[in-house]
Amino acid sequence: MFELILSTESKVLSTNIVDFEKQAEQYLATLTNTFETDDDFAKAKEEVKALKEIETKIRTAIKQTQNGDIANLIATAEQIADRFKDERLSREKLVKNKEAEIKENIVMAAFEEVQSVRSGFESSVSLALEKIIPKSVITKRLEDATKRRSTLNTLTSAVNAETQAVKAEIAEEAARLSGRLKLIPASYDYLFKDWLELITGTEDLTLIVQQRIEAEQQRETELKAKAEQEAKAKAEAEKVQAEAKAVAEEMNQQTAPLPQSAVENSSENTTALSDFIISIRLNNTTQANAVSIARELKTRFGDAVRLNQAK
Repeated sequence: MFELILSTESKVLSTNIVDFEKQAEQYLATLTNTFETDDDFAKAKEEVKALKEIETKIRTAIKQTQNGDIANLIATAEQIADRFKDERLSREKLVKNKEAEIKENIVMAAFEEVQSVRSGFESSVSLALEKIIPKSVITKRLEDATKRRSTLNTLTSAVNAETQAVKAEIAEEAARLSGRLKLIPASYDYLFKDWLELITGTEDLTLIVQQRIEAEQQRETELKAKAEQEAKAKAEAEKVQAEAKAVAEEMNQQTAPLPQSAVENSSENTTALSDFIISIRLNNTTQANAVSIARELKTRFGDAVRLNQAK
């Protein structure tokens, strides 16, 4: 390690300041600028220590210099010391930034590897995976794996190990989700709008599917029965209306009422044969009941029976 020598009284007695400055220039030019391997980082950190050591020695030499006409000498030494200080601080920051950059690149590469596995599943499974193992959790796990790792090798190994663990968990969970998704029949998918919660959950999905389908089938059966009943009632009502119309048409021509003289004559001869009209008014009854009564009378009296709706 090169070292600055200053020994003065009221004047400079001895110094290697010129040579020292040249050595300083040469040394600073050899500092590490490549950060790719553990050795690169180790060398850079050692250089930071060396820069601090040289800076300290320069300032110590300055303090040991006796008073005298040595202002230029001290100024030059101060400048050199400041350069070592600046370089040390810059290198400390550079090393820290490079370490963070490499760590970030390793984590990002691992994350992309995990994402390529996730994207290989069908969209429904990938969506469910995001709910169970979200991207933010994966990123945090990979970043946590980099903590307390002093070398690139140990850091890379730790992140790789965590990457494989996450991929294994994703594969296992994807298999479970795919199996549960298959339990939901496509023909009844409208019953399972909450499919995402169902397949990501742990409930007995087979039982839930069975219960919902049975309830739907029961509802469909009841709707069908109701529709059939309504259709039957409608058909019967139409039939009754048609029959009532037919009967009414048959009865729309009534025999004219008997003259008063015929009524008087009939009272004189009750055994003589003649035509008569008997009118029956049915109050407060249904059309169906009126038709039924008309049918009964028609069975006995034939076409002589007529049915008209009362005005």
